[in-house]
Amino acid sequence: MIEFGGVHYYIDLEALDKVTSVNNIDNGEAIVTEQKIIKDNNDKVIGFEEKKTFTLKVKEIEVVKYDIVRMMIEVLIDYNEQSGEALDDSLGIDRALQKTPLSYKVAFNTLYNCGVLKEKE
Repeated sequence: MIEFGGVHYYIDLEALDKVTSVNNIDNGEAIVTEQKIIKDNNDKVIGFEEKKTFTLKVKEIEVVKYDIVRMMIEVLIDYNEQSGEALDDSLGIDRALQKTPLSYKVAFNTLYNCGVLKEKE
């Protein structure tokens, strides 16, 4: 667990999955129908053949959302390494966040508000 401002935070992988998944997708079966026209030597249609294939639908993600969330997580994880100093939250979380760059603030707030970054209770 990561402690920040006296609160332990973690990344909720289920929320991450929900945020990056394509909405309104039924995770059932996909039916692929192929139709073949049968013709004779004179190019006259003499019949039709239909073939149906049933497969399980694959999980789809929204690539743009995934990339943005991935970059925000990287900003949070790599901040202390890049800045060379740890966040001092002894005077409160608000004061510690004032010293961080805008990218860190946006990443923290966005991930927290969409439920990917959660407080451990």
